Amino acid sequence: YSSSSPYPAFTHPTSSECRTAHTVLHKLHHEDVAQEFADPDTPETIANVLDAMIVAILSQATSWSNAKRAMAGLRSTYGDLFAYDDILNRGEEVLQQALRPGGLHIRKAKIIMTILRQVQEQNSSWDLNHIISLPNEQAMQELLQYKYIGTKSASVVLSWCLKRNVFIVDTHCYRIAKLWNWVPKETTVEKTQQHLDAKIPTELKFDLHFLMIAHGRSCRVCR
Repeated sequence: YSSSSPYPAFTHPTSSECRTAHTVLHKLHHEDVAQEFADPDTPETIANVLDAMIVAILSQATSWSNAKRAMAGLRSTYGDLFAYDDILNRGEEVLQQALRPGGLHIRKAKIIMTILRQVQEQNSSWDLNHIISLPNEQAMQELLQYKYIGTKSASVVLSWCLKRNVFIVDTHCYRIAKLWNWVPKETTVEKTQQHLDAKIPTELKFDLHFLMIAHGRSCRVCR
């Protein structure tokens, strides 16, 4: 979501370094990434902003496979993945049980209920699609106002729903970026996001994010 880096004098990663990393990681991990996302239930895009926020929450701190298990639990319990009125009316304990198959169900139920209440208080409907027309940085700030929505989750919404070419930084990407000297050692996730989003070529951002996650899971040095 940033066209400029918070570290203008920090030259890494260069476009060449990004392309080399993509080539190497693709050879190592492309089959694993393809297998994880080779599923008819994996959407290429999510049309509604709030729906994308919920999917981003379900994918926090876990694999996409576990996120899909949580989604299946929601469909089984409520008949729909995004039945927000029913979710609120039936309460947090029912939501916890629906999310249990995906893990971290107590925390994620709390997060979802908190966000739904916040949306309900601030809006007359569940429609947050006014965000779609906003510029990247303004859209990011609009998303970050919601409790428990951090830079990574907001970037997921920008990528999947708003179809913006942003580089998403999760824990694995953050660790690898520091290990590879792509960011200064003393940095934050937010500044890493801004720096890499400005430095990585647009056409590599989506693939490189998932390849770095796969590498982070399998590389002992990267943990």
